[in-house]
Amino acid sequence: MKDFLDRQPTKAGRRKLTYGDGTSEFVTVELADEPTREGTPLNREAFMALQGFQETKTVFNDDGSITETNEKGETLVTTFDADGSITKTFTNVDGLSIALKTVFLANGDIEEVFV
Repeated sequence: MKDFLDRQPTKAGRRKLTYGDGTSEFVTVELADEPTREGTPLNREAFMALQGFQETKTVFNDDGSITETNEKGETLVTTFDADGSITKTFTNVDGLSIALKTVFLANGDIEEVFV
């Protein structure tokens, strides 16, 4: 595990440009790419969530599956498949889903594939 910390600059966006002749100057850089969506910020909260450090509500469903819901309403549903594999399906607030299937092989290896 790794504890990620957010950077805390005193002069946000400030960069130093050093030219080939050795002279330099300070400039402030800001994004001006007009995105259609902002995307996920790369910060402590996001990196800690990648490691499983995120508040969730966990429900054990009648069908044997497990549903974890985070504070944004995103879900991770774990199902135990009839063939002995496990499928985890993550669905974000926009309804976009991704699933990972864990298969236990006869030789003791474990294979994970996106489905």
